[in-house]
Amino acid sequence: MTTNKIFFTYILVFFVLLFSACQVNPNGLGYPDSTKTPSEPTEPIPGDLPISSDTPIAPTKPGGWNSYQQQAYVDQIQINLMESFPLQVSVTVTGNLPDGCTTLEEIQALQVDDQTFEIRVFTNRMIDALCTQALVPFEENVNLDVRNLPAGTYTVKAYDLIETFTLDIDNK
Repeated sequence: MTTNKIFFTYILVFFVLLFSACQVNPNGLGYPDSTKTPSEPTEPIPGDLPISSDTPIAPTKPGGWNSYQQQAYVDQIQINLMESFPLQVSVTVTGNLPDGCTTLEEIQALQVDDQTFEIRVFTNRMIDALCTQALVPFEENVNLDVRNLPAGTYTVKAYDLIETFTLDIDNK
């Protein structure tokens, strides 16, 4: 007789938990803080400017609300000196993207002071994309602007990697 009472108690607790989890939202939309129905107009976002169909819209770079930038793994940088005058210098950047959905957006080579260049790698990844979780190798060349630089030793940094090159004569 006690086995039946325990069984019915478990069944009763099960149904109470089941029905309490199926609570109906009073707004009827599935979002607890939503008070407007889809047919009601929404207010414009502050700072939005109305545009006409005559207003041209410039294309934008990838990114924005539906994507984000993620750091690429830079494994190696190699400095390439071209035999020409004025001397031309490029850097081969080798590394890995973190997954199959991340793409290279841009690689910049900036001169941050008189003797130092810095390589920056920008990537792009869609927020909701389902991706392979495997590293994707890349290799890209980026040119350094070394025209009109005086003779001397220059440093190239890419994250924690550092390489140097020397201009034996002024590059003018």
